[in-house]
Amino acid sequence: MRELHELFDLGVKARSLAYLFLAGAGLGVLTLVFPHSDLVRDRELVILAAVATALSVVMYVLADRLKEWQLHAFLATGTVILTLANYFVEATVLYPVMYTWTALYAFYFFRLPVALAHVALIAVGYGIVMIVIEPDSAVIRWLLAVGTPLIAGLLISRLLMRLRSEGLSAEERARAVQRSEARTRLVLDSAPDAFVAIDPDGLVNSWNAASERLFGWSAAEAIGKPLRSLIFPDHEREAYDERRRILLEAPEAVKVMRVESELQRRDGSVFPAERTISRVRIGPEIVMTAFLRDIGDRRRAEREREQLVREQAARAEAERTTAMVSGMQLLVDAALRHRTLGDILDDLVVRVRSVLDADAATIFLAEDRASLVIAASSGGPAVDERPAPIPFGEYFAGRVALSQEAQLAHNPDPADIADPSMRAMEIDSLIGVPLTAEGEIAGVLTVCATAPHHFREEDLGLLRLAADRVALAISHARVYEREHRIAETLQRSLLPDKLPKLPGLDVEARYLPAAAEAEVGGDWYDVIPLARGGVGLVMGDVAGKGLAAASMVGQLRSALRAYAFENHDPSTVVEQLNRLVWAEADDSQMATLLYAVIDPAESAVRWVNAGHPAPLLVAGEAEPLFLEGGSSVPLGVLPFPTYGEVSARMDPDSTILLYTDGLVERPGEHIDQGMARLAAGVGAAPREPGPLLDHLIGALVPAAGAPDDIALLALRNMPVSDRFSAEFPTQPESLARMRELLRRWLGHAGGSPHEIAEITTACGEAATNAIEHAGVGGPFQVSGVLVEREVEITVQDYGEWRAAREGDQGRGLALMRALMDTVEVTPTPEGTTVRIRRALTG
Repeated sequence: MRELHELFDLGVKARSLAYLFLAGAGLGVLTLVFPHSDLVRDRELVILAAVATALSVVMYVLADRLKEWQLHAFLATGTVILTLANYFVEATVLYPVMYTWTALYAFYFFRLPVALAHVALIAVGYGIVMIVIEPDSAVIRWLLAVGTPLIAGLLISRLLMRLRSEGLSAEERARAVQRSEARTRLVLDSAPDAFVAIDPDGLVNSWNAASERLFGWSAAEAIGKPLRSLIFPDHEREAYDERRRILLEAPEAVKVMRVESELQRRDGSVFPAERTISRVRIGPEIVMTAFLRDIGDRRRAEREREQLVREQAARAEAERTTAMVSGMQLLVDAALRHRTLGDILDDLVVRVRSVLDADAATIFLAEDRASLVIAASSGGPAVDERPAPIPFGEYFAGRVALSQEAQLAHNPDPADIADPSMRAMEIDSLIGVPLTAEGEIAGVLTVCATAPHHFREEDLGLLRLAADRVALAISHARVYEREHRIAETLQRSLLPDKLPKLPGLDVEARYLPAAAEAEVGGDWYDVIPLARGGVGLVMGDVAGKGLAAASMVGQLRSALRAYAFENHDPSTVVEQLNRLVWAEADDSQMATLLYAVIDPAESAVRWVNAGHPAPLLVAGEAEPLFLEGGSSVPLGVLPFPTYGEVSARMDPDSTILLYTDGLVERPGEHIDQGMARLAAGVGAAPREPGPLLDHLIGALVPAAGAPDDIALLALRNMPVSDRFSAEFPTQPESLARMRELLRRWLGHAGGSPHEIAEITTACGEAATNAIEHAGVGGPFQVSGVLVEREVEITVQDYGEWRAAREGDQGRGLALMRALMDTVEVTPTPEGTTVRIRRALTG
């Protein structure tokens, strides 16, 4: 690659300097034409203008023949002329500014040291002038005359170096592509066999000179026409169509087909030919190429064989160039196809070895901008040793990181190799390329080859071209993983940290963040034990991502819990939430929501659906059923929508499943397909909520993760047996849930409504005593057993009953004895057990 100062040829530099000389001469003449100070020496200024004009003419005429040292001489002469002009005009402030012209010219066209030398010449010349004429503020004038072009020149030099560097890089890549295309065209046009390329529709898009000779059609006539009508006789066209279809639909590994058939020339004559057909993928497009040979004319093939041998070298070079370009694309694809850093590095080292036919490759990642660690390695023998971090500047890889320059070493010293697996190999040549992104060193890529394989400068260039993009992808993967972890942590903080224990019910939930998102999503769920003994299930999805969605999730969750604890029915709760979203959210903010209330004692579920996917009910051995009723618009769409409540039976051993659309929606697929897939997955899954959710995630979520967040919530109404046992916190709110559980169990036992009410009342008194008298002694336990037609219920606490206070009348025990057949109270140091029995008459 050329040096930056050689970006412009000498002719351009000379003509540019000629223009400066002519402009300076013109400015001198204008000084004399307009009124000016008497201190200006007219005759001397005219002489300087004439000399400058003459020099500009000489430079312009001899521009293409001048040498660089002559340009420096002319530029120095120009500085001397300007110095004399400043002396002859004395107090005029315009002429020192003209030093900027020569300084900026030097910074623009010459190396920085040379440009600084010209600035030094300006400083010396103008300093002499200031000493001789002794004007006021001589130092200030000198600083302005020298400092201004120096500072401007340094800034412009820095900018130009960057622009020139980028321009040279682009120019070099463009020349490489042009050379590759030219060699490819040369190879194809000089090939002895006919070469044809067609698109998937069978239209010709490449037709070389040999094809013109063989078939009689020119390239202009053939390109864009169907190949079947140009070279195939009628009886061969159907077979041609079938072979083309087979090759297009064949697996990716099948790329070449060799066929012998009859072909037809333009004049209608038919001849036997051999075709070697290849399928080539160029990006997303497929191109089919074919070499065709007249196998009936062996004599012509013999005459052309010598020419073919001469062309093989050129063809090999073209193929190598094509392989290099394809190899760089493979490296870039490896960096872009994965999102996680580990996957990128593992894929990259394998592809690097394949592209360069290397024996081993290693990727080092930079830590704290001071050391390297081995992140991925391929090809070398397995070793147990895990080297410590490598400081920049140590070993071959450390020197590449420190210099941030690609390096190629032949027969390296094994002690200079940091990777133990490479160190054990007899390496012939070693390449190291820095991975830099946004000016920061991200790591080093090293590859090695053993004899007889030998790396060349072309291999170094290939890795250098790919390294910048690979490093940027590694940097982005690191940022993405960090942001994804932050987003997932924030999302999980918006969800319940644990689900409540619900006697007689089993509830589980799962949340999976989107695989492609690094922002917090809007999927959320909640489980709310209600004061009247039921339980509320919530599943919502706020539109959008980021902090706005997270804020809305927090508001909705808090508001919904408040409305639910006020014992509002589901429709009222959702209407209140809609007013909240409509009043406080942005115009574009909306959310879907499903709110369901489970009443296990009544074996019923009531729900309201605000634009959310329908819940799925699984009852025993019956087919899964989507609960479609009660649907309305999402929250925040209308100010006063109607949200109707719908109910359905939910018998014991039934399970209800709530979920977000990320579980069933896939890009390019109708949602009905996802719903059908969900129903089939639930039908084949276990009934326990935890295993059910794990089964659905394994069956429905892609291995690489879903494109959207997924939330799942399952609640099972547990089957009722002759025995039960449940723990409750010593809080008044526990009484409602305990009564709900008792009513379910007593209904299963066959008690009449009157018996259920009396037994529940007696058990409630025992539980109230456990809550009021035992103090904060941990939870209390309620268990029951049915023996024939008699129920026995035990309430046990783990605290010490307080002494009776004035006003305590013992009405609770009296009430229990009045309602039950037997009541036994057994106090112990560990707690008190109340056992009550009653025979059911039903």
